[in-house]
Amino acid sequence: MFQIAICNDERLFCEYMRGQILSFCEKMQAECSIQIYNTKAELINKLKQRNRIDLLFLDIELADGNGIELGEYIRENLQDFQMKIVYLSHEPKYAMQLFQTEPMDFLIKPIRKEPLEGVLHRFFRQQAGLQKVFLYKRGHGVGQISYHSILYFQSMNHKVVIHTMEGQKEFYGKLKEVEEAAPENFIRIHKSYLVNEHYIARFQYEKIILQNEQILTISKSYRSAIQNRVCQYVGKQ
Repeated sequence: MFQIAICNDERLFCEYMRGQILSFCEKMQAECSIQIYNTKAELINKLKQRNRIDLLFLDIELADGNGIELGEYIRENLQDFQMKIVYLSHEPKYAMQLFQTEPMDFLIKPIRKEPLEGVLHRFFRQQAGLQKVFLYKRGHGVGQISYHSILYFQSMNHKVVIHTMEGQKEFYGKLKEVEEAAPENFIRIHKSYLVNEHYIARFQYEKIILQNEQILTISKSYRSAIQNRVCQYVGKQ
């Protein structure tokens, strides 16, 4: 069951969001639990108890604090990089301030049905990808590893190296074939690198920095596509 939370100090707005999300979940036949928090303090208390939230709709202008600061608390203090955060605001000016907290999206209020459903559809696609496993030849058998645990794939000397937080595995193969089968959260940044964007801490023009501080080069031929991907949520509204 997916754990979805809404943090906003307007009760009518929260009920509207709950109704829209429930309707979409029913259409997608997805089991969802939706919790509402009307203050920053309520949500922080929930998070301190280490309760899981998969998707958070977080208002930037809260009566008792700033939503961006709360997003920073989630990423920096709690070290939670798996939670998907969608910021909400009446003001588009905040968009460029949000990159540090790695948001999934930024929606302008009043929230229209189409952008909201677009976010939810993308979220469910990503979660489906997290449940998949990558299969590869291992000796005379087949090895498997969850896509969710993979930092990136690297092509090296006719082999593909699978990099994870726990170590490396390798097999003979082509990165292009891996890319074709991988979930959409795996992005090509170089002829030798296919990266799980869920583990990217920072984007720069010529490189990315992973959450473990490892640096990978973005080749010139991929820079434009990567920049477009980073900025795709800006100006949607």
